[in-house]
Amino acid sequence: MKKRNRSITADLTPLLDVIFILLFLILIRNAEAVDAKAAEAEEKIAEAEAQIAEAEAMQEALQGQLTEYESLLADAEVFYISILPEENGRTIQVIRDNSTESFHYDWDSTDAAWQFLQESVGAKTERAGEGKQIFLVFTYDGTKLYQSDFEMVSEVLKTAGHKDNVFVQYRETVAQ
Repeated sequence: MKKRNRSITADLTPLLDVIFILLFLILIRNAEAVDAKAAEAEEKIAEAEAQIAEAEAMQEALQGQLTEYESLLADAEVFYISILPEENGRTIQVIRDNSTESFHYDWDSTDAAWQFLQESVGAKTERAGEGKQIFLVFTYDGTKLYQSDFEMVSEVLKTAGHKDNVFVQYRETVAQ
């Protein structure tokens, strides 16, 4: 018997067509996902740019306020008042324009201390011009200040602070 050489030929063209169609569909699906991510990223970039614009506008507004405050403080007088405890009494300090006036007192001389404070702060604020702003800043250590000293300074500041151009601030500090 004669052997026949039968070969089976398989046509791979349809299989390649199916593979290319599947590959094409996968690429389209990935491209849509990439487009969605790109749109999301563009939206986030637009939000960030809006926040940056808002922050820049706020910075400009704050810069304008800072300039306004600096011009206000340039024409203002600032008095820093403090009472420092010492072993044999206390010292009142009034600091103004880098000059310091001090008065040492004890229990027997509180009237003189009140008069010193009245002259240093009260009289100078009365003589200040109407257009000039005056800031009175009382800094004290709440753990070392006597109630009578606080009341003395508060009374002087209350008397001096009755004018429209005088501003009073209390700053309590606590020594560590």
